[in-house]
Parts: sequence; C-alpha cells; structure tokens
Amino acid sequence: MPLKVLIVDDDVSNCLLINAILSSAGYQTVVARNGAEAVEIFDKDPQDIVLMDIMMPVMDGYEATIEIKKLAAGRVVPVIFLTAVDDEQGLARCIECGGDDFLSKPYNHIILKAKIDAMARLSHFHSTVIAQRNEIEYHQERLLKEQNVAKTIFSNIAHAGCLNASNIKYMLSPMAIFNGDLLLAARKPSGGMHVMLGDFTGHGLSAAIGAIPVADIFYRMTAKGFGIDEVVSEINIKLRSVLPTGIFCAAAIIEIDTVEHKLVVWNGGLPDIFVYRKNDGIRHRLESIHLPLGVVGNESLDKEMQCVDIDQGDGIYLYTDGVIEAWDLNGKMYGQKRLEMLLQGDQENNSKFDVIRNDLEEFIGEQDHSDDITLIEIICDEDPYSYEAVVKEVNDRVIPPVTWRITLDLDADTLRNVDPLPLLTHLLVEIQGLRKVRDHLYTVIAELFFNALDHGLLKLDSTMKSTAHGFMEYYEKRQINLANLQAGQIRIVFEHIPMASGGKLTVRVEDSGEGFDYQKTLPSLEVNTSASGRGLPLVRSLCQEFACFGKGNIVEAVYYWHV
Repeated sequence: MPLKVLIVDDDVSNCLLINAILSSAGYQTVVARNGAEAVEIFDKDPQDIVLMDIMMPVMDGYEATIEIKKLAAGRVVPVIFLTAVDDEQGLARCIECGGDDFLSKPYNHIILKAKIDAMARLSHFHSTVIAQRNEIEYHQERLLKEQNVAKTIFSNIAHAGCLNASNIKYMLSPMAIFNGDLLLAARKPSGGMHVMLGDFTGHGLSAAIGAIPVADIFYRMTAKGFGIDEVVSEINIKLRSVLPTGIFCAAAIIEIDTVEHKLVVWNGGLPDIFVYRKNDGIRHRLESIHLPLGVVGNESLDKEMQCVDIDQGDGIYLYTDGVIEAWDLNGKMYGQKRLEMLLQGDQENNSKFDVIRNDLEEFIGEQDHSDDITLIEIICDEDPYSYEAVVKEVNDRVIPPVTWRITLDLDADTLRNVDPLPLLTHLLVEIQGLRKVRDHLYTVIAELFFNALDHGLLKLDSTMKSTAHGFMEYYEKRQINLANLQAGQIRIVFEHIPMASGGKLTVRVEDSGEGFDYQKTLPSLEVNTSASGRGLPLVRSLCQEFACFGKGNIVEAVYYWHV
C-alpha cells in the first residue's frame, strides 16, 4: 500500500510541483492550502508523512505541526518543513514544534524523494518497533497472569503448614512473582515435624511445574505418617516424571523428633545445615551428600540419612544458595564464612534469625537480588505436639459411631516390603472419620506395631538409641534384620464399639516372637528420660486402658474418643 503524503503550502505552483514529483514516485498525495486545513484533513484521514510550509494564512506551519503531532497520538508521522528560512533561530523553532527535517526552496526532486524515502523507512521502522513492543507487552501481561494463577493454585496446595508456629521464623524473598524456592513444614502424627526446603532450577512457571506436586506429596505423606525416606522417594519419582531435562530440585528434608531428641536429615544439593546451641555456637554441620531430586531414578537414588542429637532450645538453620551468593553494590558476595561468623558470635540468645536477616538485608541494600533468597530457623521445642496442625483435609465428613472389626495378618514377606502404618491410620480415619484424633491414634498404632516388629520379631535392643550414632546404627541394623526376616507374623486387630458421645476403639497387636517380662513395671514417661523404653508408656499415657497378655507378645490398648 503506497504511503500517503500530506502537502501543506499556500503556493499553488509549489503544490503542483511537489505533487507531480511524488505521484510519479508512487506516493499517494493530499494537498492543504493552510495549516488549519491540514489539521482538519489529518484529523479525518491521518497521513504517513507531512510536507509543511511555514508561512501560511489562517494557521502557520509551526502551529499546524504542533496540532498534527498531538493528533498522531504516539504514531511516528515525520514532518518535513518546506522553508526558505536559513537562520538558526527559525530552524530551531521548526525542531521545537516537532519537525523532523528540512527541505529548502527551490526544491530538488532528487533530494525531495530521498528525504521522503528516508522518512518512510523511519516511519516503518518505528511502526515495527511499536508492534513488537505491543506484542511483548501482551505476552508479558499474559505471563504475569499465568504466574499469578500458578501462585494462587500453589498457595492453595502449598499452604503454610506449621510455618506459623511460634518456634519458627523464616524469610522468603522471591526474584520473580513465583518463587523458585520451596519452603514446607508439617507436624508429624506422632509429634515433631517435617520441614522441606527446595531450590528449583529456574524461576516463575518453570519452578511451578515441580513445586505444586512436591507440596502435595509432602503434606499428604507427612500427615499419613510416612518417614522422610519415603517422602524423598515419592517426590523423586514425581519430579522425574514431570520435569523436563535440565530442571531439578536441590532439596533438604529434615525430621525433628522431639521425643527422642534427634534430627534426621536428607540433604541433596543445598548448602550446609547448621544446628546452633546457645553458649556453644555451631553444634552440628550437615553437608549435602546426595544429588538433587529429579536428577536420577529411584534405583540410583541414595536415601541415606544423617542423624544428630538435638536439645530443647537448639536452633536449626536451613537456607538456599541465594543467601550466601547474594551480592552487595560493590560486587562482593555475602559468603558462607560471614554466615558462620554470625552463628559463632554472641551466643547469649537461642535465636540468630533476626541477626542474620538484618545483616543480609543491610548487605544487599536496595538493589534487586539475582536469585531467590530463603532462610528458616526452627527452635527445638520439648513438646512433641506443640506445632499447630493446619494440614488441609478434604471430605472431612462426620460419621456416626458404628460397630466394626478389622483383623490384619502380616507375614514376613509383607513386613519386608510394606509399611502398614500410614495405610492403617488412613483406614481408621476413613471408616470412622477420626481426623481430630488421628495424631494420637497414629502414635498408639505405631508404638504397638514397632514394639512387636522391632523387639518381638527382629530382636533389637532399643538402648542402642541413646546417642545419635547409636540411633543410626539401630535403624541400619533394623533394615538389615528386616531384609533377612524369613519367618514370623504380626496380627493387628481393631474393634470399635459406639458409645453415648463417641466410641471405644480397641487396638490389639500380637506377634509370634518370644515376648518379654511384662510383669515388670514399665517406667513412666516423666521418670524415663532416655531415648529407649518409652513406647509402651507413651501408649499407656494416651489410652484409657492398657494391658499385656500371653508371654508379653500380646498388647492391647483401648482408646475412647468423643464427638
């Protein structure tokens, strides 16, 4: 389509000459006799280029140019002044009014065409840039909407968990709308908590691809009582199936056991985890010893755990590399040593979170950071049920108390390959809708089951768990003995009877082992402060009735629940 040129001149001969030159060159022309007429024509039919005389009746070229530029509303409409003016002030005024070039009288048709062609190229270039800018803005707006949708979906799935507990402090400073770092925390049914910190490659939607299913797996498996080794395994399977090549998740998943005072850690690709103790500084350093999640299949995934002792008041610190790789205005990196110095210095307080956060914010200043920054501090709490449980439940229906009985026989083959605890707890919750007391029920079932398995069939000595090293040795030996188990059986019986305001649940666990001297008085939890021999007393403290039968290989606990 030919360019449209508006010729504005009160001299008829000039208009005819210019019109003839441009028409022969293939341009479409329109003629105006003065500035006011030019403005009116342009308003009705915007032109691509304007050739503007200066001295004209009604409205001169200066004023007409100003009005035409206003009407152009952001479009590039080059204005070439047709002028005999050669003084600097006159030419400067042309520029001030919005002129783009000059053409001196008398006109040279070669120069005129060259200037028109140059302005046409400029106009086309600007139009292309504007179109590209609009397209970029459209895609950017669409991307932001998609990220906000992903963020909303993620927020509904990866809720706060127990991150709002009084003994937890954390900071999440995302580089993009959607954080590439993932921070999750949930209370275990048996007390204590699981915490996961993940750092996905990339930001925005690329991180959302993996973060949403990871959060769902973490919360649901933790709520059902799975250990972090099983959580790690399931998350790795999911990430391997959903993430494209080159995207993975450096992650640390920790289990805080407030009953046995142990911290169990799986660290795959995150910076060192620190355990800080007042008056001692850095008590433990737990380095990454695994590949990130989503890199290799489960057949090659190493699920070895690290275990250390923790005491009440100890602070556990997890952070992503965005903390130690932050830069100040002078291009200096924050660094690991600076973080460690803060943990080692001034050891009069249990918490170091505010000290680290304030120092980091002062170091970075007002500049934008180049990576997501996440830091969390968990102060160990003595009460195993102190963390508020806010795991979202679906279909949380109320089921009237009914009479039912379930018997489950587990032989050696089953025990070697299946962890029945999460499934049994879930079964009780679904049959009778006992979500409100699920944590207590899980503890009762778990302690009775492990008492039968560990001591009745595997013949393990729980006194081994008195130290962190012994704790790991105990579970390593447990895995070996379980893998070699060829004979033996555990029978679990659940019997429920409705009551006036709830129900009576009897849990009976029987193993084929040699039993133990149950006539010997079991020490109370208050007296027994060691890491062993606490299982059955814990069950007795949670249940209204408790008894051992046979040769000590049958244990029965009765739990009353109320609506």
